[in-house]
Amino acid sequence: MTILPDPDMAVARISDLYRHNLAQLGRDDVVVANMGGAGQSLIGNILWELGLNYVDGYTEILQADGTAIAAREHTDYRQHLASLDKKDNAGDVQPAVLWPRFVKSHHPPVVFSGATFGAVWVLVRDPRDTVYAGYRWRASFGEEAWDQVPDTFAEFLRGRGDFSGSPVDDWVAFYAAWLEVARAHRNAEVLRFEDLKQRPVEIVSAALRRIGVDRSRADVERAVEASSFAKMREHEDRVSGAGQPRMIRAGKIDGWTEWMTPELAGFFTGDDLREVGERYGYHLETPS
Repeated sequence: MTILPDPDMAVARISDLYRHNLAQLGRDDVVVANMGGAGQSLIGNILWELGLNYVDGYTEILQADGTAIAAREHTDYRQHLASLDKKDNAGDVQPAVLWPRFVKSHHPPVVFSGATFGAVWVLVRDPRDTVYAGYRWRASFGEEAWDQVPDTFAEFLRGRGDFSGSPVDDWVAFYAAWLEVARAHRNAEVLRFEDLKQRPVEIVSAALRRIGVDRSRADVERAVEASSFAKMREHEDRVSGAGQPRMIRAGKIDGWTEWMTPELAGFFTGDDLREVGERYGYHLETPS
């Protein structure tokens, strides 16, 4: 049986702010679910550049009317990401189109058991790239005690996960659970990071059309260009101090080929990982 998120572990990670935001969700909300490191900053920036209402449920206070207020304590974090920083600097200006509202989440679906939402986008990335990118982010930006990570990636992989037995099992549990939700939901999309990097205009346009949002090809092309790695990294370089860590770090397809070793490869050979990976189109090597 495929690993699924431990409900008690998952619920224990819900902040008071996110708990508030869950209560604001309704049938016009789209949950954009992914594990940290899978490319949420990319899709979020594209949506914002399209004039759509993309909100970060971890750093913004959602209102029932669709508007959102940035939580002051997260200002430093938000300035790293172009869309969030521009939104904060716009003052009280809100998106011209409030609905549908796209809500970021790194929580497994058990956290949404009492919430209402109209659609779900599951954003997925190769597990090797996802887990590594998530580790690098936490090593530089993790604030909560449970967000702290060991000095090496290997030590991190040996440790317990956020809602399962290990960080790799977290990927398995998260994406197995959200895939079940997506298959049962009438408005669901699975977006692969790799496809977003290679065919962003087609992927985004098609996903939006299926929830009743039409944008011209020219508009989507412009939003994609404004959300390129180069543009987003340029923004972060401008607002961050010299020598400081970056959230927009690499954004590569198959970046894992640059750091993988035989020792680390051993953590990515489990049967459950390969099975769930296959469901999303990732063909991981069978252990020798």
